[in-house]
Amino acid sequence: MSKVKIFVDTSADISADAAKKYDIDVINFLCVFGDKSYVAGEELSNSEFYEKLLSSDKLPTTSQTPPAVMHDKLSEAAKEYDSVVYLTISSKASGQYNNARMNAEMVMEENPEADIRIIDSMSFSVYISETAIYLRKLLNSGVELDEAIEKAKTILDAYEVYILVDSLKFLEKGGRITKTAAIVGGLLDIKPVLSVKNGLIEPVEKLRGKKKVFNKLADLIKENPEFDDEKKEFLVIDSNAEYGDKMIEILKDEF
Repeated sequence: MSKVKIFVDTSADISADAAKKYDIDVINFLCVFGDKSYVAGEELSNSEFYEKLLSSDKLPTTSQTPPAVMHDKLSEAAKEYDSVVYLTISSKASGQYNNARMNAEMVMEENPEADIRIIDSMSFSVYISETAIYLRKLLNSGVELDEAIEKAKTILDAYEVYILVDSLKFLEKGGRITKTAAIVGGLLDIKPVLSVKNGLIEPVEKLRGKKKVFNKLADLIKENPEFDDEKKEFLVIDSNAEYGDKMIEILKDEF
């Protein structure tokens, strides 16, 4: 069986436990708050990021992995492993894919024996981490790399995501909506619903009011033409345990 190194990046949100269990390494972005930059995941944890986000007047920015760091990571992995697979954040949202592809080509020119596959996930977060985990499981079961990659990529189309935004504050800070729209939206208690479409995170609906918002989200799921009631499976990720528990309760009742 060939030795395969699997990489994801910060955007995959893979947990440390899952990364260790499935032997998946993370290529980290830089996160910049004001005039100070941090290596995401190493110098700044997720919880620390959100603490800074709440206390900062301006939104942080992210920066791609420095090309020299990218080159070194791919080069070292190519020397130690038969093949290297890197599932990147959507190329429509970041230059990380092109950064990785350029450095992979350089490494393979320097080392003709190297086999590096840079895969544009056209997605984000759990889509990427679950694809990487499935890829490792397939490889561990003896599936050849080319076939395993094609099978693992089916995860990218297997789920539909609905992101319920509780506050318009950060959308306004990031310039996604105007200050006026944020004020009016707050007064009307509007909750945007976002989804991943064509490699970007796009708004798909606006819901009003907290009382029925989770029921309305369940209705959106039922109305989706891609929803298969015979093969239903839900994954709830929350930044507020109370809201997450409420959503799970409604999903159980509805489905």
